[in-house]
Amino acid sequence: MKVQPDLLSLVPPGSRHRVVGERTVALAGCAVDVLTARKIELQHWELHRLSDPYWRLYWPLEPGGEVEIDGAAFALTPGHLYLIPPHTSFSGRNDRPFSKWYVHFNLGAAGDRAAPGLYPLAVTPAARTNLRSLMRQAEGGGLFSWPAAALVVEAVSRLPVSIWESQRLDPRLRSALDFMSAHLALKLTAGQIAKYAGLSVRNLNHLFQQELKLPPMRVLLDYRLDHACALLRHGDASIDEIAEQSGLVNRHYLSRMMRQYRGTSPAAYRRESAG
Repeated sequence: MKVQPDLLSLVPPGSRHRVVGERTVALAGCAVDVLTARKIELQHWELHRLSDPYWRLYWPLEPGGEVEIDGAAFALTPGHLYLIPPHTSFSGRNDRPFSKWYVHFNLGAAGDRAAPGLYPLAVTPAARTNLRSLMRQAEGGGLFSWPAAALVVEAVSRLPVSIWESQRLDPRLRSALDFMSAHLALKLTAGQIAKYAGLSVRNLNHLFQQELKLPPMRVLLDYRLDHACALLRHGDASIDEIAEQSGLVNRHYLSRMMRQYRGTSPAAYRRESAG
């Protein structure tokens, strides 16, 4: 079979597979990892400068809740959704009992690098349809929370692109970050990370300092602590297991790093009811 010169082979040379064609569109990948979706009836809600490594979606069903960010207070108003990106430091309180649905989720290494803040969105008919599906699933159970994922996708798709524009990274740096986040449990070295990103160790260090103001191994530690925090909040694995899964050697090292960089212990973090 004669291959047209203007066509492109879509598999690596030497592969036994044969896929030949013309790539006309190539879009970046995306991820939605729903950690938990819950409805909660709140008599007392008091959070103090909480900052977690995952997104929050709040859907208040009645007035009474308030979020404070950088000294500014925002009432949680029924008829609106509120998105809070990872690592946003915020406080929460209520002046009367109220209920809300909330979803904790991640969007992957690139999607989670949104500018911190509180992003209110008007509830749309599509969002209401997704919530009704979520409520039906809550009544009947289910293995996967597809309605929660659909609710997240519908909401995030309405955010302005500008909240990510200031966070755009050099493609080589993004490759290094993706490699780190995909291999947290391994004993990674700067040399391995640099090789994957197509850089020397010296250039890798320079790139990280230039764009993130931190060395690569410090960023890797943050990724590991973020992963450990998510497991502590949303799973029932032991602290020893979480330390191993996060590449943090053992529970003693995990505890030391959390106290040093997050100001709390694994056990105390797990006990907190974030909501």
